[in-house]
Amino acid sequence: MSEEPSLELDRPKKKIGPKSIALFLLKLIGTSVFLYWAFSQVEDKAALGENFRLALSSPFWLSTGLTLAGITVLASALRWYVLLRAQSIDVSFSYIGKLTLIAALFNVASFGTAAGDAMKMISVMRRFPDKKVVITMTVMVDHLVGFVSGGMIFLIFAWCFGTVQATENFGVRQAFIATTIFQGVGLLFIFGMFAISSDNVLVSFRAKLPRMATNKHIESITSSLNIFRSNWKAGAISLAASFALSATYFLAFYAALRTIGEQVAASTIFTVMPIVDVVSALPISISGLGVRERAFDFLISELAGIDTSSAVSASLIGFLFHVFWGLVGGVYLVFERSAFSKKEV
Repeated sequence: MSEEPSLELDRPKKKIGPKSIALFLLKLIGTSVFLYWAFSQVEDKAALGENFRLALSSPFWLSTGLTLAGITVLASALRWYVLLRAQSIDVSFSYIGKLTLIAALFNVASFGTAAGDAMKMISVMRRFPDKKVVITMTVMVDHLVGFVSGGMIFLIFAWCFGTVQATENFGVRQAFIATTIFQGVGLLFIFGMFAISSDNVLVSFRAKLPRMATNKHIESITSSLNIFRSNWKAGAISLAASFALSATYFLAFYAALRTIGEQVAASTIFTVMPIVDVVSALPISISGLGVRERAFDFLISELAGIDTSSAVSASLIGFLFHVFWGLVGGVYLVFERSAFSKKEV
């Protein structure tokens, strides 16, 4: 019988230092400023409350949004699970699913995905202490695969559906062009990185720089990349899961718009959300609050012609769909804590 890794969350935690407190305060200030900026653009403040009441009276689209956000969590778990298995790290999907669900809570309650990633890595590293670099590489590649799916969705829907060509607003057009350059350069870098991890290139690297090539960390990184590059099946499954993750994450905001009666084309959401996602990931507010709403309003209002109150409301509702699963992870952590403190047979 195999033993399932334990989260081991009952170990002593490090004390919170002054730098962490200062960082939190800065993020809190940033969140307050950007939320104020987003709400200040709404002329009819009463419309915000009305939109939330309208959303609560739309059970179909509420359940659709929550379901899409739930699929996002499952797709995220599958993507990392496949990458771990490709590196011969024997973990069960149910365990990775638990970690991903709880990581959703850490991501919402902290400054972004860093806390959730750290929790997941530390939990798996405790069960595989000799594979710390490899586990770190799986998380890095996990994010790279996510960048590929998000970037390709943006490029396809922005340029192949005529969204950019039909945009007359100079600021929006510049945002599309800047994002296109960012995504394009990023995709080229990722593809190039995996290309140079081929056996032929690695042999040449070891011959020319033997001392560097034999460094245990560099050797572990290059061999891990080579495994990912050569294991096409794992790469295909993780990329498919990543497309499912990106699509359902974006469509949750489409469902949010529908809860308040706004009918926006799904292609518009697939064009706007990759930009909003990148901007809201900037470390200037807690969970992207305020930044997401302002960016979403700026883009969706121009492309779909909806008013600011609807755009801000939909952005917050879409965010709450994903927060819901973080809260589920929190409840699971509280009531099933004992399950993580023992090995399951």
